[in-house]
Amino acid sequence: MYALLVAWLVASSTLARPAHDTTMMAPNERAAFVTTLGLDTVVVESVTRSDTHVDGYIVVRIPGTVLCHYTADLGKDGTVTHTVLDVKPLGTSDIHAQRVTMDFDGADVHITSDAPGGQQSGTRQFSKGGFPFFMTGFGSSYGLYSSLGLYELFLPRVLSGANDSTSVHSIDMATARTGARTFVRRSPSLVDVDYFGVGWTQLTVDADAHITSADANRTTEKTQSHRTDFLDVERMAKAFAAADHAGKGIGAASANKVEKGSIGGTPVVVAFSSPRKRGRDILGNVVQYDQVWRTGANEATTISFARDVAIGGQAVPAGTYSLWTIPARDGTVQLIVNRQHGQWGTDYDSAQDLLHVPMHVATASTAREDFGIDVTGTDKAGDLRISWDTFVWTAPITVK
Repeated sequence: MYALLVAWLVASSTLARPAHDTTMMAPNERAAFVTTLGLDTVVVESVTRSDTHVDGYIVVRIPGTVLCHYTADLGKDGTVTHTVLDVKPLGTSDIHAQRVTMDFDGADVHITSDAPGGQQSGTRQFSKGGFPFFMTGFGSSYGLYSSLGLYELFLPRVLSGANDSTSVHSIDMATARTGARTFVRRSPSLVDVDYFGVGWTQLTVDADAHITSADANRTTEKTQSHRTDFLDVERMAKAFAAADHAGKGIGAASANKVEKGSIGGTPVVVAFSSPRKRGRDILGNVVQYDQVWRTGANEATTISFARDVAIGGQAVPAGTYSLWTIPARDGTVQLIVNRQHGQWGTDYDSAQDLLHVPMHVATASTAREDFGIDVTGTDKAGDLRISWDTFVWTAPITVK
């Protein structure tokens, strides 16, 4: 029901105000942003804004429905003076409710946090004119979405600034972590926002400094956001939570899996996170050609051998390693066995490579929805098989 509603609304969204002017906003300006991961709607944000106040609701559906409500008071110069964030889990018991309040006073920000463990308060230095933001997502999906309604408060400064690159002191409204966010003006209608220093989210903006879309395909989240007319996010959150309780929610973006196999009596264990196809083109889109891929999601994929083996004829001593791949545009695939393990999947260090071996490439007759890795074997030999969508990559394993 909501998928159809969202699809219809994505095409229509116009809110007018004088270009790049934060001091002349129309009263009660309203809009919404719908974020999808493939065919699934994963986040919806609504925002109502005047020249003195911003009020927003964000519903996050991964791993279960959580409703977030934020408000921000603005000074005459457009800077933020006071914020309140409420996080309310509706469809999951893994997330705790909390309220975080921030008061901005010159070079300081006063923070109060109310959570199940009690109330905490403190003060930290924060430059005047700094930027509060709210990055949503929980657990391994932290970073799923950043409030576009809050980005729009700062965006006019980026578009009208003398420099194409703007770094601003920022504070996360949920975690109170401070740092610097970098905005890069690529053109009058395109602005990139850094994503943990490992990628960029590209914002498309109109002449009124409104964000019309956000493309996170160059980040690890691979989401797409589009501006729509105002949506009743509170009502949507109740429907999403009902789906969770009925066992029909989205769940984790990439489930953690452990596959166990045996070759010649030697146990082989592969641990990985399994993303889903969700109607997307995988090779050349979700998985980029000619780049090292973490071969899964979240933490780096690992493989453990109880005894010495050989992969593609190259020696691998007993132990635990991380697995990576490089699919090339010409159709070939390289498997990388790396000595380092336990790191996040974006922290690949080529200096730790043990070996590179070519993989055998085949095409399945039907598409596989969930990414998978498995090990099959006989008394002396077996295969490591990596498959997703219609691709099947294998490498031979022998026991020494």
